Amino acid sequence: MAPSDKVFDIFELTQLIAENLSQHDLALCSLVNKSFLNTFAPHLWHSITIHQNDSIPKFETPEGRAGLLRNGHHIRVLRVYDPIALEPFVESGITCTNLVFLDATHRADRYTGGVATTRTLAMLSKGRSEGSLSVGQSQVSRTAYFPAMSVFPPPSTGTGLFDASDSVTAGFLSPSKRVRSRAELQSDGETYLVSVLERSPQLEFLVVPSHCLDCQSIVKVAGESLLLLKEFYSEDDLWKRGPATYFSLGVQSGRTQTQTGTVVVAMEGYLQCTDGELLHPLLNDYPRLREMQMGISERVNHDALEGIRLADRGFTHLNMSHGHPSHVTQILMRAPPLKHIMLTLDGRARITYASDNTAVKDAFLRHAPTLEYLSTADCDFSKDILHAILCSSPTLRTLKAIEEDLGYRPYQDVELDALQIIDSSWACNQVEVFECKILNVPRPDIVNIPLGDVFLVPPIPIPPPGPATAQDQVPLSGIMLVAQQESHAVQRRVLRQLGQLTHLQKLHLGKHCRDWDNPEYSRLEIRGIRTMAVDEYFDRNCLELSLESGLDELAGLKQLEELDVAQMAHRIGLVEVQWMVENWPRLRTISGLRYRDCDGEVYGYPVGVAGSLEESEPENVKWIRENRPDIQLN
Repeated sequence: MAPSDKVFDIFELTQLIAENLSQHDLALCSLVNKSFLNTFAPHLWHSITIHQNDSIPKFETPEGRAGLLRNGHHIRVLRVYDPIALEPFVESGITCTNLVFLDATHRADRYTGGVATTRTLAMLSKGRSEGSLSVGQSQVSRTAYFPAMSVFPPPSTGTGLFDASDSVTAGFLSPSKRVRSRAELQSDGETYLVSVLERSPQLEFLVVPSHCLDCQSIVKVAGESLLLLKEFYSEDDLWKRGPATYFSLGVQSGRTQTQTGTVVVAMEGYLQCTDGELLHPLLNDYPRLREMQMGISERVNHDALEGIRLADRGFTHLNMSHGHPSHVTQILMRAPPLKHIMLTLDGRARITYASDNTAVKDAFLRHAPTLEYLSTADCDFSKDILHAILCSSPTLRTLKAIEEDLGYRPYQDVELDALQIIDSSWACNQVEVFECKILNVPRPDIVNIPLGDVFLVPPIPIPPPGPATAQDQVPLSGIMLVAQQESHAVQRRVLRQLGQLTHLQKLHLGKHCRDWDNPEYSRLEIRGIRTMAVDEYFDRNCLELSLESGLDELAGLKQLEELDVAQMAHRIGLVEVQWMVENWPRLRTISGLRYRDCDGEVYGYPVGVAGSLEESEPENVKWIRENRPDIQLN
């Protein structure tokens, strides 16, 4: 050994040097001489990744396969895009018997962070150091793993990594170039996978394509031969174990807390799916494999939930997205008393909370005594839970349950039931912002006339939009009159409940969303007056908000600044608008006086009698423009 090589007698120093070298540098060091080769080859070959789009496919040349045959025993971590890529390891990689980690479904763009436990990270570092992955093990694409394969010629001393062996011929190593069908590739891949698994008794972590769990030979060797296996997943199962529920516990804006000298403003993390379906019957014969598939999420979730339970008691704000009710329940049951709960949407599946789920309701009500802000606008939230919160939250200041205009209809409206409201007493008398639909109101005054596909016919000429004045409305009689009186009795009691919220500054009862995907248009007749053509998602069983139905019950809302009644069949006419201006001195915005009709929205011009926009405006809108121009109309 040359004097310069004696440094490698110190194991710890060798490890430190190797861990701070890139794959390219490790390959260069391995080509210096035999001593350097023996020192750095184990680090160079520790982790191997074969990408589908590698410009120079690994191990498909005689030199590459010879190198695999000679150095396969160094490989601890192997990632390939598909089992078919294991073909070189069947014959050329027969020395590859020390694997502890095999992922036969590797995708560079797939989320796998957060899946690996501490034990998994230890597996990845076996044969290198006691710590986590280092620079020398980071993924490098294409030739960075094997630069000698494409750039560096084999040294004349015969110590190169990939020079051909006399006992291995190029013809024996060359892969078949015949184009094979998908079924043949899948079958070959399963055969290759079985062969590699049979030679890898030290394997501890395994990921296989989902179809491989229907292959008896693969399941058998995993269940019977891999006695050290600790974590086992199908591709679908691993993919689903990305972040399923995001949560963030924080403090009120502007506040910080100090823990051991560190400023802490939030604690965030993920809970992962644990309810994935195990659809592969062959696993029934190997319970240990089934438990492995489910075990990692349970461990990760346990740690996260323990962190929530032990969180600083100053945390009062909770933000969650793309979550599952079971996860949200667990988080709420462990969180300290909360003032602020926000359920958001980040483009994934909407959160749905079953109305009959007592556990979910109890979890939310646990925070009712301290709750000040609740936002469920992006969720399919239960009206029973929402109503229970209103009856139990004396500190509530803001309720946001109106979905944003996402361009499509939500799976389930977030709403309150009018008949449920009149049989209860709300505790939330401090509410300042109330954004929630109130539906299930009997409306015998409405007749719905389907119009069919309005896109196939010219715009429909109809009278100016908006309800007419009270004296122009067709009077009801007989059974319809009785039904109208009963409806008004219900509406008056609902409005009386709203009228007790004397701190209200914003009252939002309408909606933003429209059903653009499958619109079904109809024309409403309210007390005999034809209105604009509206889409199917327009609220018909809502409060009419006329003086006749109890609008005067809201006379105590002296702080009200904004009223939103968009997309709902209200009957706010001239007398109602005049009453609002007189009784709500701080009123500055009214949205929804004009119906958002299909013609005006789709065809791009106002529908009504010929003439200007002003001529087609209803008299309640004209009166506001002339007498209270400071009030904004949307």
